Amino acid sequence: MKIALFLLGMFASSTTLALPMQYHMDLNFAQRLGQNTMQACKDLTQPAAVVVLDQGGQVLWSQRHQNVGPHNLIAAQKKAYTAYSSKNSSLDFMRRAQTQLDAANLNTLDELLLLGGGVPVRYEQQLIGAVGVAGAGGSQQDHNCALEGIKKTLSS
Repeated sequence: MKIALFLLGMFASSTTLALPMQYHMDLNFAQRLGQNTMQACKDLTQPAAVVVLDQGGQVLWSQRHQNVGPHNLIAAQKKAYTAYSSKNSSLDFMRRAQTQLDAANLNTLDELLLLGGGVPVRYEQQLIGAVGVAGAGGSQQDHNCALEGIKKTLSS
């Protein structure tokens, strides 16, 4: 009888819990983010390749400037995935791998790219995706483009 009352109490209390609000990146937001990031690259350094991943880590939007090598689109996707998967910028992840021996082996995973340019996208403290940039002139430049694109998109 005590077990039945305990179980009944568990079900009764669980029905009063509210589910957390979940935000999802849609195609319109991804396009705006990608375009803002492309523009940030042009304004800050030079044209680049940009990839936007959704909250599931899948490509939702991608574009490569015609003067940027095709390998940069693959690099941008891997940088975005690295940021999404680690929930940290790929630049910070790269620097950690350079100083911590345990993290250094992560560069052997094909899906990750330990170079700057991947930044997680958060809204209301929820991870909703990531943006990756490649070809803007180096890790720091790629990182800065991604940050500026996110900032502009979230403030508009």
